[in-house]
Amino acid sequence: MSAVTPAEAPSRWRQLAIWLAFIGLDTGTQLAFKWGADGLGDMDFGLAMLTRSLELPGVWFAVVGYLGTFVVWMAILRDMPLSRAFPMTGLVYITVPLFAWAAFGERIDLMRAVGIALIIAGVILLGGESDDEQP
Repeated sequence: MSAVTPAEAPSRWRQLAIWLAFIGLDTGTQLAFKWGADGLGDMDFGLAMLTRSLELPGVWFAVVGYLGTFVVWMAILRDMPLSRAFPMTGLVYITVPLFAWAAFGERIDLMRAVGIALIIAGVILLGGESDDEQP
């Protein structure tokens, strides 16, 4: 429970917009990291790899994406209990593979598709409002 209770509950449209921003930013961040990592080739972890990573636009997009995700996550947690909000972050486990398939040609086999379906079911079960929750 939050130490400060908002005067009124946020509208569904506001919540939807904030969640779409979170999912979009977090998905974009993960794709940017992949783009940056692809630019490292076969470099071993070490100072040379870290130095090279600072030259890659994908890494910088990812850093900015994490900052944006942080801001949006704070807005989510202001209005929603962590126990309800955190399971909903699992939606990114759906969007990242789908966009990785589209952007990088990564494969989604049957087992991954079943896993994605189970995540959707879990988010629905855990992310819905319960009768005993209070704003």
